[in-house]
Amino acid sequence: SAAPFVRLGEAGKWEIQPEGAQLLQRIEAPIVVVAVAGLYRTGKSFFLNTLAGNTAARAKAGFRVGSTTESCTRGIDVCVPDGDAGQCRRGSLVLLDTEGLASMEQDEAYDAQVFALSLLLSSYFVLNSMGVIDEAAVDRLYLIGELSKHISVSAAAAEGPAGGGGVAAELASFFPPFLWLLRDFVVDMRDADGQPLAPDAYMERALEPRPSTARRAAERNETRAAIRDLFPSRSCVTLVRPAAEEADVRRAIGLEASQLRPQFVEGMSALKQRILGTAPPKALLGEPLDGSMLVALARQYTAAMNTEGVVPSIRGAWESVVEERCRAAAD
Repeated sequence: SAAPFVRLGEAGKWEIQPEGAQLLQRIEAPIVVVAVAGLYRTGKSFFLNTLAGNTAARAKAGFRVGSTTESCTRGIDVCVPDGDAGQCRRGSLVLLDTEGLASMEQDEAYDAQVFALSLLLSSYFVLNSMGVIDEAAVDRLYLIGELSKHISVSAAAAEGPAGGGGVAAELASFFPPFLWLLRDFVVDMRDADGQPLAPDAYMERALEPRPSTARRAAERNETRAAIRDLFPSRSCVTLVRPAAEEADVRRAIGLEASQLRPQFVEGMSALKQRILGTAPPKALLGEPLDGSMLVALARQYTAAMNTEGVVPSIRGAWESVVEERCRAAAD
């Protein structure tokens, strides 16, 4: 089932929601945390519901989806799939659905915090975008270049007046594998000689620096470099549009697999096997996390975000979680 997990309260402070916390606290085994982020209204919730098997007759068990311009997800929602769908090769599956970026209802600071928090909590991170990787797609990823301003590795750096003292190499060692999921992909991937390109090779070419004479080259090359540096473990997958007819796309969450395009069903099946088979368990400093520890970690990160002049410290948050667990064991 799915529930709210992190919300921005009326006082402008991030709050852990009891419904989501209770879902997670039931999980005593190591967890595999898959988070999805991307622009709003690009099918993130539908992708996660399909991954969890919460479609067609089981649609109401998953994340809320919609077919209007209104964003469905607020902050971060959590889903713990039932039965076999909840079992990865390396732990119990937890899905995090994030509020879409660049909506008209939120500002860049809000987007940056949601994006950073989803990265900090996940053990496998999916960036969901539509179509090809072009300069506009790179522009929309400016938040990745800003991550070092919103996350710190050490507590000392996080307490500095400017915050975000971590460098890319330090942060990269804590960041999860990165999958760039290109949705509704319709073009053939080919190089300059017309030879077929694998999705990973296509992504790597898109992440190569552009000539300094190109428009906004410096800014875009910084974003490209940030992706390369922060996510050494990265890959790319494409999915075709789930249905041919617009009406079917809007109601895809309620359709059976037989009513969707075979290419989408096959691609989604392969992607599901890939994620469930390779996604690592959530761990910090070599220690695997269970559901309760993830909730405690989220409380530490949101407390930092709620404090002016402070950014989340990965090591500091983890030390607090361990201390809390030790106190609970002693009691």
